[in-house]
Amino acid sequence: MIVMKIGGSSLRDVASIERVVEIITRCEENERIVVLSAVSGVTDHLIKCVDQALDSERKINVLLEYLLLLHRELIAGIIKAASLRRKVLDEVEYLLSRLEKLLFGVSYTGECTRRTRDLILSFGERLAVQLVAGCLQDRDQAAVALEADRIDLIANGAFGYGNADLGRTAEMLPAHLAEFLHRDSIPVITGFFGRTPEGHTITFGRGGTDYSAAIVAHAMNCRELQIWKDVDGFLTASPQVVNGARPLRLLAYEEAAELSYFGASILHPRTVEPLVEKQIPAVIKNTFHPEAPGTVIGPERHLDEKVIKSVTYNRDIGALRLHGVSIGQQVGFLTRVVSALSEANINIISVITSQTSVNLLFNKDDVTRSRKIIEKQKITYLDHIEPLMDIALVGVVGEGLAETKGLAARVFTAVARANTNVEMISSGASKVAQYFIIKEKDIERTVAAIHSEFYGPAMTEPDPSVAAVGI
Repeated sequence: MIVMKIGGSSLRDVASIERVVEIITRCEENERIVVLSAVSGVTDHLIKCVDQALDSERKINVLLEYLLLLHRELIAGIIKAASLRRKVLDEVEYLLSRLEKLLFGVSYTGECTRRTRDLILSFGERLAVQLVAGCLQDRDQAAVALEADRIDLIANGAFGYGNADLGRTAEMLPAHLAEFLHRDSIPVITGFFGRTPEGHTITFGRGGTDYSAAIVAHAMNCRELQIWKDVDGFLTASPQVVNGARPLRLLAYEEAAELSYFGASILHPRTVEPLVEKQIPAVIKNTFHPEAPGTVIGPERHLDEKVIKSVTYNRDIGALRLHGVSIGQQVGFLTRVVSALSEANINIISVITSQTSVNLLFNKDDVTRSRKIIEKQKITYLDHIEPLMDIALVGVVGEGLAETKGLAARVFTAVARANTNVEMISSGASKVAQYFIIKEKDIERTVAAIHSEFYGPAMTEPDPSVAAVGI
């Protein structure tokens, strides 16, 4: 049995959906489970719906009309049988009527809780499974559209950033899918969300369908997880920065997790978590280039002679530098700060400490709010808070990084040659990753310099065989 995750970038239009359906139907495994993202652009549109509903009820119908027309055109293009086309359209119209009620409720009350927001944002995937299951049925494939919060994909935690309860999901999910699989029917399941133990819809964050698919693979003891996207897999660097970026064929779980955590948008950072326990491999495949081998992610370590397998970066970070004499030795300081930020559902990406300052890394959007929360704590030994907004993170990842002598020297010699000043360094938190902070304006030349140190000078022209999407 395998799980096939299909990303939203592979569900752009009639042609791409037909290509996806062809990939599913040609799969050699008899037992296939498909996990879907929303059609490209739909989740962003739903976010807009929430914002506009809070502003005025008059905009709701226009926003919903866009979703209806989009899905109606897709249905007309991919489903030939008139009766099936009508059936799928009825399901789409029913879902949009539910969404309409939610949006008017948001507008009339003037508020949208995190729980309500998660429910609204889940409708993109609910619509997508109707489309793809209908298209499969139209091609004489038995398929059924299933919603994750109705088949006991259990999760808990904060709304907008749910965590799967792998144990309970493994106990309950198989019973829902068994009857369909025994009839050689393909379950087409919504990604991105599950349900809380109380029955509320909870999402896993943007890109969370990767994580959903891994949860399903874990619960069903699958042989393999296939993640179908619009890229050939992980690369040695972003092709938007390095023309000579090369595809990576093999990655260990930890390498893929570190690359994802520190900027590689190919994979949701938590995707490997459900796979590790049962040693399930994942393979990144390209919907538009299916013959490419892709990147296989698994439990085995793959030592490369260059050691550094990939150089990644993240522009979307900011930091707060907390200054104070001996602040790094104050007992309970970090606990106090982290607890206050956690209560506000703010994630700290990393902490770098010294005797006189503590540096907290966040998503850029969280920096200003985090500063206000810390200031409210009125910590007497905290002298002042310095926000850092014009920074970026650069990370190097590879098995053997921690054990290879002289590797860090090579990295920072390359950085020096690029005339880049390093603001902060973190080393030792992971055996396969090292990262440092630089000014955002220096990203391109810094990444290119490190890549050149390990893989040779960049090509003068982009490689047409490499998908032009950054890692």
